[in-house]
Order: sequence, then structure tokens, then C-alpha cells
Amino acid sequence: MNRKKLLLPVILLLVGVAGFAALKASRPKQSPVPPQEQVWRIETVAVEPRRQSPVLKLYGKVESPELTRAAAPGVGRVTRVSVREGQPVRAGQLLVELDPRDFQPRVDQARGEVEELMAAIRSEELRHAADLEQLEQERRLLEFATADVDRYEQLRQENFYSQAAVDQSRQNLARQRITLRSRELAIADHQARLTQLRARLTRATAGLEQAELALQRSRVVAPFDGYAADLEVAEGDQVNSGQTLLTLYPYAGLEVRAKIPAPYQDEIIARIGTGQSLDARATLGGAELRMRLARVAGAADTRGLDGFFQLRDAGGQLRVGSLLTLHLTRAPLDDAIAIPYAALYGGGQVYKVQDGRIRAVAVAVAGELPGEPPALLIRSAELAPGDRVMATHLPNAVSGLKVEVLR
Repeated sequence: MNRKKLLLPVILLLVGVAGFAALKASRPKQSPVPPQEQVWRIETVAVEPRRQSPVLKLYGKVESPELTRAAAPGVGRVTRVSVREGQPVRAGQLLVELDPRDFQPRVDQARGEVEELMAAIRSEELRHAADLEQLEQERRLLEFATADVDRYEQLRQENFYSQAAVDQSRQNLARQRITLRSRELAIADHQARLTQLRARLTRATAGLEQAELALQRSRVVAPFDGYAADLEVAEGDQVNSGQTLLTLYPYAGLEVRAKIPAPYQDEIIARIGTGQSLDARATLGGAELRMRLARVAGAADTRGLDGFFQLRDAGGQLRVGSLLTLHLTRAPLDDAIAIPYAALYGGGQVYKVQDGRIRAVAVAVAGELPGEPPALLIRSAELAPGDRVMATHLPNAVSGLKVEVLR
């Protein structure tokens, strides 16, 4: 009985295996499916060669060649600040004022020195006039003293006067000669003393002008209509001579400095040399700004050459330091083809669609074409009008790949 119970599961397992084998052997045979080539669905653009002007994308910064830094004319204290950073200012508007009591005493002192020297010059001129008048008197007195000596000597010989009287007359003659000589020296030295006084007066006058100018500049007034860029002081600050108080710049005359890449600088310089107008455009706050290349820097570096662009229209929205993207219009090219950026592979080839397959074609990138979206301009002798170029960027693109063009 136990042996029958042990054999029954084995028999059932064998029957199941035999049935599965019979079913597997009796299933219908399927014919093998031949492999099919994958077809990639792409978009294309038509080749339309024509004369077009590429643009060069530049990145620039707004600058002002008339940026003004107002500095303190001397040591003083700020008593008034009537402007804030970014605030528009008008020509003649008072911006910052320093305490005039820090500058007025220097003006008074310098003016006193000038008046003192002017009085000294007048005194010297009067003294000189008096010396000229007294010169003749001194000469006459010398003649009298000389005659007295002769007379006393003669009377001494006749025993009418003593030798002491003769010696006294000779002393009088010597003193008169010294007095005359001193007068002549004073007259001869007049011009030198006058020149010295006038030189001192010139220095004192210059000092007075500097003191008056410092007093005048202690009131910082806007020289033009513009913006206050930076304010570096507040009321009550103590400032030193030459310390910057604020920076401002005019509305007009703003420029954009942009780096022209080295591969294009020879082309740009050549066009400037022929007198061509190089136009550029930028967008700021949804508004389009039209500019022209006014000049280029006098020195270049390994990255290129700085170009300075001037606005053709009023740039009321521009501020110094703003960053702009410029599109500089280059010289027009013949047989230029516009393609989307996605159509370019490896920086130097595109794929032409021919008989349902793609083929690599070498191209030369000529520049960028403005628009929305922007496009590339290329040139190639292997592309003819009417050819189709793949516009879908396939990571595995290779010549011979089968494609289907989306309509």
C-alpha cells in the first residue's frame, strides 16, 4: 500500500512532462521576420542663396566719456546734500555744499597779503620819487662841503683857522660823500626792490585766486543735465582735500564699449578706413536702440579690439554700467544661405537630404542673421537652390541615414 502511494506522484509528473512535450511539438511554426531599417523623421529647410548681411554679436557696457567726479577743494565739513544716487539733476543745481567757514578765512588772509604788498609797492615808488628829488640836493651839499674844505685849508695856511677846523670840514665832506653814495645806491636798487615786491604780489594774488576758487568749489553745482551716479558723503561728514564727493554724468554722449573679436577686427578696421558706416542694434526694456561704431581703441589684445558705439537716438533708459548685447551689421555677402542653428554639425557641416537619405556637406559659417529665432548664414559650393537641408539635430546623424521628411 505504501509503495502505491509513493509511485502515484511520480507517474503524474511523468504524464505532465509528456503532455507538455507533446503540446510543444505540435505548436504551429512561425516564419522569421526580416529586419527593417529604422527611418528617422526630420524637418528640413530649403536652400535659398541670396545677398544677405550677417551680424556680429557683441557684448558691451555703457560708459560716459564725460563722467565727472566732484572732489572736495580742501579740508571741510559737509553741511548740505541735496541729491540722491540715481536722481536726475539740472545744470546749475546745487548738489553738495561744504561749510564756507572752512574756506573764507583763507580768502581773507590771502587778500590781506595782496593789499599789504600793494601798499609796499606804492611806498617804494614814493620813496624812489623822493630819492630822485633829494639827489640834486645831496650833490649840491657835496659841492658846498668840498668848497668848505678848500676854504678852510687856505685860511689855515694864513693862520686864521686851526687844524681842528680843517679836519672838521674834511669829516663833513666825507659824510656828505657817504650820504650821496647811499642815495645813489637806493636809486639804483629801486628796480630790484620793485621787482621783488611785484613777484611777491604775483604769488599772493595767485594764492588769493586759489583760496577764492576753493571757496567757490565748496558749493558743488551740476555743470550739465544728467544723473547722479554715486554719492559718497552725507551731511556732517568731515572730508579731506581731493576726496570724491559724488559722481555724475550727462544724459547725452553715452557710449557702449564692446570687444570686437580678433578674427573680425581687420574687417572692421578696413571698413572704417573706407568711410563706411557700421550700424548696430540692441534691445533694452523691449525698445530697440540704434547705434553706430564711432571709433575703435588705439591698442588691441589677444581677445580683440575695443569698439565705441554711439547712440543715434536719445537713450533715456541707458545708465552707466548697463550691459547690452549688440548686433553689429557686417558687410553683405553674395550666395549666403540662412539655416537654423540646429542644422549645423561640428561647426562646419550640414546634412543634405537626397533620395530619402542624408549626406554630409562641408560649409563655411559666414555669420549670424538677426531675427526670431536667430539663424546662421553659411556658404557652400555643394548646395544649390532648391536643395533641402536637415533642420532637426540628430545626435547619431551620419551620411546614408534613412530619413522621412515631415510635411
